[in-house]
Amino acid sequence: PREAITVAQGFQGPIHLLLSDVIMPESEGPPLFDRLMKERPGMRVLYMSGYAHEAVVQQGLRIQGTGFLQKPFMPQDLKRKVREVLDTPF
Repeated sequence: PREAITVAQGFQGPIHLLLSDVIMPESEGPPLFDRLMKERPGMRVLYMSGYAHEAVVQQGLRIQGTGFLQKPFMPQDLKRKVREVLDTPF
């Protein structure tokens, strides 16, 4: 999360998508997304997790209306999901 914040703050162009794990050692994905959204309001998010989708939702860690990809996944699954998230209207 710290590196994502540093990269985002140093990047002048638009950031269209944050691909983030739901649970990370230093932070969870939703607080990272919330923090970055303050400076990048048009950014979308795609969460991924090795935890079962139901466990993530039960813990309240997944935000309604966001993309989710279960680990492990194939490259074509990531490509499809990224396109889906970017094409979804706000």
